Amino acid sequence: MIVVGKDGFSEGLAKELGVKHVELETRTFPNSEINPRVMGEVKGEKALVVLRTGSQDKHHPNKLVIETFLVVMQLKEMGAEPVVVWPWFPYSLQDESFREGEPKSAEYVLDMLHAAGATAFFTVSAHMDRGEGKMEYYTKMPCYTMSGFEAIAEYLKGKVDAPVVIGPDFTSGESAKEVQAVLGGKVNSVEKARDKETGETEITKHDVKELGGKDVVIVDDIANTGGTLAGAIKLCKENGATKVVSCVVHPLLADDCLEKVSGEGEFVATDTIDSPISKITVVPAFAGFIQKQP
Repeated sequence: MIVVGKDGFSEGLAKELGVKHVELETRTFPNSEINPRVMGEVKGEKALVVLRTGSQDKHHPNKLVIETFLVVMQLKEMGAEPVVVWPWFPYSLQDESFREGEPKSAEYVLDMLHAAGATAFFTVSAHMDRGEGKMEYYTKMPCYTMSGFEAIAEYLKGKVDAPVVIGPDFTSGESAKEVQAVLGGKVNSVEKARDKETGETEITKHDVKELGGKDVVIVDDIANTGGTLAGAIKLCKENGATKVVSCVVHPLLADDCLEKVSGEGEFVATDTIDSPISKITVVPAFAGFIQKQP
């Protein structure tokens, strides 16, 4: 096994796995087309293509997707077995057709990776399957997703005391229970509704109350525009919270998300995406997760 990549995340993963890191060099032509180059011998190897994007990269996620397709096909041409490792899964937000005529983007991207030659796929906290394990809904190649919330819980140890852990919708509420199991305290729930036309969210139901003097941790898989997190923070402060820590796995940080959320207290994320708040590494846990799979 080898790791093919070009940043500290892929280098760290190779080190944790105890395997060789093969550098990926990427040129960008004047018309913005990219030209990746595998800088080493890969023939006969299972090659983990480890690529991630940055929240400040104006070309993501499209650049990452196209670059991965090209690298996978080139590795296959060079006699390797490509396995795609995306800490953040681009296009996973659209995991079903919410309106007539819309694509099932997550499924279609996996289809294209498989057609390009990928034999397996690994990611962290996939939006359509937040549990730890195999993404059973996709059957054309093995697809695995590791929960990123364990790393968040470990980071918070000693920083909060028996906190109230809140997930600002039903599925992140399940992740809140995962964090609470490590930190103690209790879980409060929040439910939201999303407008399918505008994408705007609104909190419709919650049991957040009597938070005076308590540490509060809000967890979610994604911070995109920050609207969901900001609404949950506001709710907590209205109910007496003085210390609120917001933690997410994937810091997409679109628009003014960073300013909106960080202005209300500590805001941290994992390093599945390179961002100013990516203080929590998932690399050791991710390496262990990959090693456990067939």
